Amino acid sequence: MMEFVLLGGDQDRREENELASLFDTPAYMRRAKGVEEALEQLLARCRQQREQWLLMARLRLGQLHALAGDWMALRPLLADDEQITVLEWLRQHLAPKLRLPPAATKSQRVLRRALRELIESLERFNVKWREYLPKVDLKAVNDLRDGYNRYYVLEKACALRSDLLARHGFTPLPPFDLRALEAQLPPLPVPCLADK
Repeated sequence: MMEFVLLGGDQDRREENELASLFDTPAYMRRAKGVEEALEQLLARCRQQREQWLLMARLRLGQLHALAGDWMALRPLLADDEQITVLEWLRQHLAPKLRLPPAATKSQRVLRRALRELIESLERFNVKWREYLPKVDLKAVNDLRDGYNRYYVLEKACALRSDLLARHGFTPLPPFDLRALEAQLPPLPVPCLADK
């Protein structure tokens, strides 16, 4: 193991910092990266569950779009024009891909049934999703955020040897709560049928 003699001059400090930077990332940077990675891992686990539960809704959406040929074919069955926007948003975000899409039809009965099946699938997903989100354990992410808020500036000040530089641009992270999780991964919009 090599030993270093630390002298008091600025040149010596500069060399010491350069040497340290070659071998290790500063603690404040590791802390910030750890906070980001923990949140991304949590969101990835939630997205994986979300994808599993969206299989049927995605299938129903793809079938409905194939049967309709165009969303406007469904307009007589929908509450208003905004529902076309909802369907298109769902198509863009769920990106259904069918192996064998059904042929388009003009039958209102077939389209109505397919639309109802989609709505039921979306509603089932939303119920499961709203039950799932409060059960997600946010403690590990929030413990890391708390450590970031307490020690980031101190660790950065030690690394940079300047309290002023360490505080510059620092914003404490709020706790990551259910509302923040739902904002990242919200329930899905559900189109409304016309009153008939």
